Amino acid sequence: MFAPRRDKLDWSKSFMYSLHETYFLVEKRLEQRLSEDNRITFSQFLIFLPLHCGENVSQSDVATFLHLTEATVSRHISTMAREGLLEKKEVVGNRRKHTLTMTVQGSAAFKKAHARIEKELKEIFAVVPEKDRSSITKTFDTVLKTLIV
Repeated sequence: MFAPRRDKLDWSKSFMYSLHETYFLVEKRLEQRLSEDNRITFSQFLIFLPLHCGENVSQSDVATFLHLTEATVSRHISTMAREGLLEKKEVVGNRRKHTLTMTVQGSAAFKKAHARIEKELKEIFAVVPEKDRSSITKTFDTVLKTLIV
C-alpha cells in the first residue's frame, strides 16, 4: 500500500493532505455508522442540515449551504423524496423553484442520525484537549472568512 512520506512535503502540502485525510476518514466512519442504523446516509444528513436550520429552504439554498452543484443536490433530493424523507413544494408563481421540508419520517431519521454523529464525533475528537478544540475552531473560522467572499 502506498503511503506518502509527509517528510517529503512542505508544510502547506502536508497540512492540506492531513485535512483531506482527516475529513475523508471521519466521513467514512460516519457513513459506516449511519449505515448500521439503516436510516439515512451521511450525504442525506448533510442535505437535511439547512432544512433543520431554516424555513422555506430551496434546492438552491441547500447547494449554496453545502458548496455543491444544484445537480448533485437534485439527485439527493429526488432520492430522499422517493424514500419519503422530504417533500418538495412548488413555489407559487415559479414552477421551477421548490421549497423543501422534512417529513415526519425524515425528521425522525435526522434526529437519530444526529445523535449517532454526535456520539461518534465525541469519540473521534476525545484525543484533542478541550482548550485546543476551541483554538482549532477559531483558526478555521478565520481561514473560512478569507475563503468565503
